[in-house]
Parts: sequence; C-alpha cells; structure tokens
Amino acid sequence: MMKIACLLSRGEGEKYHNQIKAGISRYIDKLGSYELVYDEWGEAMSYDAFSRILADIEHKGPEAVEIPASFFARHADAGIVIGSFTPFTGENMSELKNAHILGVMRAGLENIHIEDATKRGIAVINAIGRNADAVSDYAIGMMLSEARNIARSNHQIRSGEWSKNFPNSSCIPDMRGKVIGLFGFGQVGSRVARKLSGFDVSVLVCDPYIKPGFAEGFGCRVVDKDTLFRKSDFVSVHARLTADTFHVIGEEEFGRMKPTAYFINTARSGLVDYDALCRALAEKKIAGAAIDVFDEEPVGPDSPFLRLDNVTLTAHLAGATRDSSANTIRLVIDGIYNMIANSDYSRVLNPQVLETEEFKRWIEDARKNMGI
Repeated sequence: MMKIACLLSRGEGEKYHNQIKAGISRYIDKLGSYELVYDEWGEAMSYDAFSRILADIEHKGPEAVEIPASFFARHADAGIVIGSFTPFTGENMSELKNAHILGVMRAGLENIHIEDATKRGIAVINAIGRNADAVSDYAIGMMLSEARNIARSNHQIRSGEWSKNFPNSSCIPDMRGKVIGLFGFGQVGSRVARKLSGFDVSVLVCDPYIKPGFAEGFGCRVVDKDTLFRKSDFVSVHARLTADTFHVIGEEEFGRMKPTAYFINTARSGLVDYDALCRALAEKKIAGAAIDVFDEEPVGPDSPFLRLDNVTLTAHLAGATRDSSANTIRLVIDGIYNMIANSDYSRVLNPQVLETEEFKRWIEDARKNMGI
C-alpha cells in the first residue's frame, strides 16, 4: 500500500481545504491501494495575512516561511507528497525520506527548490495550465474594464455620480483594429490570443522560449520587446517570474508605449517595476493600466496606485474560479498517474531523476500497487 501525504497550510482556510479534499477524493482512486493522510502547518489567519505570506514566498522563495522539520518528518514514509502553498526547501525535503513524487497544486514554482528535489531523487509535477482559462478570461476583461471605464463608472454611480468624463475620454477605443501585445506566450498567453480572435485585432508576441511557428499557429506575429511596446495598443503580461525576468519591464519599456496605450498585468508583480509604471501613469505617458498582482498584498493605504485615476486595481483574482480549483487536483493526479502507469513523463519538471535505479525500482513497485 502506498502512502500519500497532502500537506496544507491552515492559512488557506477551511473552504479551500474542503475543495482540495473533495477533488482528491474524486480522482485519487486511480493511483491504486493507498493510505491518504492530511496534515496542516502554520496558524489559521485572515486572507489578508495569508496573502502577505504568499507574497513573501513569491519574492523570496520557500525560505521565506519557516516550518519545523518535525512537520515533514511525520511523513517520512510517504512515497507521494502533494502540496499547494507549502514551502519545500532542501532541508524540508530531506525529511521526506521515502518521497519520490512531489505534486505541486500550482502553476508557479516559487515555493519549491527543484534543484534540491532533483538531488533527493524526487520527481516534481505541477498543475501547469490549471487556471489558464480563468486568467486569460480575466486579462481580456481587464483590457475592456480599463479602456471602457467599466469599473470606474460603476464606482461613480454607487457614489452618487453620473458622469461620462474619464481620464481617457479623448481616446476611448474600440477593440477592432487594435494591436495587442502579449509579453509571454505560454498556457495563458496563447489562450488570450485565441480568445481575442473574435475581436478582429492584430496580436504581437514577445517570448524567447516558444518554439518556432507556435505563435504563428494562433495567427500572431513574433517580435522583439522593443517592437511589442512601441506598436501595441494594449500590452498584456503573461510571463514567468525568474531571476532573469525580475523587473524586465520598467522605465524604458513604458517610455516606448503610445500615450493612448494600456498596460495589463495578471501574471507576477515582480516582472514589472511598479515605481516606473506609477510614474508613467501619473505623467499620462500611457492612457491607463489594469493590475491584479502587487509587490505588497493586500495593497497598503499608502500605495501610489491609490492616488491615480487611470488604473484599475483588483485583489489577485484572475485565477480564482471554481473550475480552476477542480482543474488543479485533476491535473496533478493525472500527471502522477500517467507517469506511473503509462511512462508518460511529459509533465515531470526534472526528468533526470527518472534515470536513477532507485527511482526505477520505486516506479515498478508503484505499478504493482496499481495492479499493472
């Protein structure tokens, strides 16, 4: 019998935990005979307090949160470990003596050191694409909301004001005929392009990691970063945050944008120099922006964004849908199942661990446990 440990944070809240447990119960039987245990670290807290912890992990890595080694040592006999926001440092993973698969219920990997997992022979599978539909829907919604003043007008009406005068009143656009620049063209960016096809727009793509011909298959044109920022009427960010992409968008990029252009970020705050963005908005160098992710979450009362009238702000909501939660569990368990049962390693982020004799023996035992 295989032991599977699901490690959750109390800060995630009971509602989220219930969603996770319901999803695991729905899909996990395909992994054969198992003992499933849940464990929780940390303290129960408000969503705002937990958001600050997540922001720390995003910017500083898994070491940003200290969890006693004894928490992980309790699950030293688990062959499969599943977590969402649990930080997995090298020290933490060293306590998981029998772990061979780590399923991360996120698309981002800020809470795990993959190099350390590889050293310990642990294959990592994440939920890539889990909320790609949710975020791509939201990004387009943010374009429309900011350019057409949807949220702004709603707020005015509720405040007793009926107005048709807005910061961009002289240049409120139709979408038809506009140029949309997508900075990053993975699971989310490619969906944005497909969903925009009905708007009769042109789409430019800047992403050095995509395969030749991939963006063109969506009717897009690949350009360099300079061209993307100069030519686009909307720039929407969909890149990964890495050491190389930290503040990859800043003063220079905003200086290239049209004064009638809009900037959208539903990806990661660290990709953007927000001081530079605030200056561009305050000086009307660009028409507006829509932001769902911030360096400090929740946004503090002293945030310069709150003093601007040409930006739409939302509380890190882009990926938060009921459907994306269900997709998360399914993607992780399907990835684990296909790896064991079908030798499909396409979802493994560190495939080099699969070549060790110890891992091969573990896979054989796991297959027998599944009756294969």
